[in-house]
Amino acid sequence: MQDDAAPAVHALIDGAGALLALEFGADAGLATQGFAVGACLPALVMAEDRPFLEATIAWLERGDGRTASLVLHFPRAGGKEPAAVQARLRGEAGRIDVRLYSDPGVAARRAAKQMRRVVEGSHQGIVVRTNDSVLYMNDGFARMIGYADAQELMAQPPATMNGVIHPDDVAMVVERIDTRMKGVETTPHYEFRLIHRDGRIVWADAQAALVHWDGVPASLSWITDISARKKAEDDLIRAKEAAEFANRAKTEFLANMSHELRTPLNAILGFAEIIANEMFGACKPQYAAYARDIHASGTHLLELINDVLDLAKLEAGKLELHESEIALPGLIEQCLTLLKVKADEGQVTLSQDIAADLPALRADPRALRQVLLNLLSNAIKFTPSGGTVRVRVRDEGPKGLAIAVCDSGIGMSAADIKVALSPFGQIDSSLARRHEGTGLGLPITHSLMRLHDGELRIDSMPGKGTTMTAVFPARRRIEQAA
Repeated sequence: MQDDAAPAVHALIDGAGALLALEFGADAGLATQGFAVGACLPALVMAEDRPFLEATIAWLERGDGRTASLVLHFPRAGGKEPAAVQARLRGEAGRIDVRLYSDPGVAARRAAKQMRRVVEGSHQGIVVRTNDSVLYMNDGFARMIGYADAQELMAQPPATMNGVIHPDDVAMVVERIDTRMKGVETTPHYEFRLIHRDGRIVWADAQAALVHWDGVPASLSWITDISARKKAEDDLIRAKEAAEFANRAKTEFLANMSHELRTPLNAILGFAEIIANEMFGACKPQYAAYARDIHASGTHLLELINDVLDLAKLEAGKLELHESEIALPGLIEQCLTLLKVKADEGQVTLSQDIAADLPALRADPRALRQVLLNLLSNAIKFTPSGGTVRVRVRDEGPKGLAIAVCDSGIGMSAADIKVALSPFGQIDSSLARRHEGTGLGLPITHSLMRLHDGELRIDSMPGKGTTMTAVFPARRRIEQAA
C-alpha cells in the first residue's frame, strides 16, 4: 500500500481522543463500529490496545509534526475476530490527524517499521518493565544516563536497572509501577531523579501507562530529560532569594541611616531657627538671612529623609496603619490651606468639589494626609502659571469612595506614568526642574493606597492635564447617622 492510498477512515481528534471531524472512504467497514463525531477513539478499540493508543496520543499532542504508526484492533459483532487496521497518526497544531487503513497485512508491516523508527530514533527514553525485569528499552533512555545504547545498559547486572534511579526515588517509582500494573494508578505523570553513569543527577519527567507485553501486564514509560528546566527553576529561586535578601539589606540600611540622620538634623533646624528669630539678641541681617536659608534647606532635607524612611518601612512591610474615622471635608481643607502659599507662588488656582452628604472614611489620618498632600503637591508642581488644581470627592457606593485631584498641567504619557510610579523616578520637564523633589511622592502614595486595600488611578495625556484618583474600598465608608 502506498503512503497516499485512500484511508478507510480519516478523522481529526483532540488530546483526549475525542473525534472532532470524520470522513469515511470507499472501504469504510468500520463505519458500523461506533464511529461518530464526539465519540472517543480509544473507547472504540479493543481494551488491550487502549492504554498504548492513549499514551501515543499524549506523546503526539506534545509536539507538532510527530508521527506514529500502529496496529489497532476493533471489536466486531457476533463474536467475530477483531478487525486489525493500520493507524497512522500525526500531531498538527494541537490536534491529531488520524488515518485508518483496512489492510491488516500491510498494516502490520507498516506499523512495525514505523514504530521501530519512531521508538529507536526518539530522544525520549522509552522503557517497558515490570518490578522484576526490564522487557524493553530504547537507545534514547540509555544515552540519557550515559550509556552508548540500550544493549550496553541491558548487559549490566540486573541490580543496575533500579540502581540508575536515585535512591530516594526508588520506592516511589516501584510503587507506581506496582499500582499501574494492578490498574489502579490515578497519576501516571510524575517526576523523579536518575543517576547518570558519571554520578550526576538527571531529572526525568515520566508519562506512563499500563500495557500488555506478550500477554503480560507491564508498565510503559515515556521519559524526558528535564534537567535543564530544573536547573533554570533552581537558578530563578536562588536569584529571587538573593534579590529579596539584597532588598531587605537595603531597606534596613535606609531605615537605620534615616534615623541616624534625623537626630543631628533636628538640632541644626532648631539652632537655625533660634538664630533667624534672634532669640538671644540681635545679629547682623546677613546672619539671620543665612540662618533662614539653613532652616529652609534643612527642612527640605528632613522631608527627603522622612520620605526615604516611609518608603523603607513600606517595602519592609513594617508601616502599620492607625485607623480612625475621618471627616474628609475638614482634612481636605487643611491640606489645601497648607499648600496655598505654594500654589500662589506658582499662580495656580486651588478649588474643591465635595459631594453633599459625603460619608466618613475609616483610614490612617497621617497616611491619608500624606496621600492628599503628595497628589496636590504634584499637581501644583506640574501646572503652569494660570492653571487650576481641583479636588473632587465622590461616594460611589459599592464601588467605594473616590478622591480625585485634577489639574490642567502638562500631563504625562504612559511611559512618563511608569517613571513617576518608580522610586526616585522624576519626569524630565522644565516645570519639574524648577522644583526640588525626591521622586518618592507617587510611589509612597501608591503603596499607602494598597496598604488601605485601595488603588491609585492615573488618567493623563501630554498637554491635557492629569487626574489622579485615590479609590478606597466600600467597606471603609462610614455612613453618617440620620
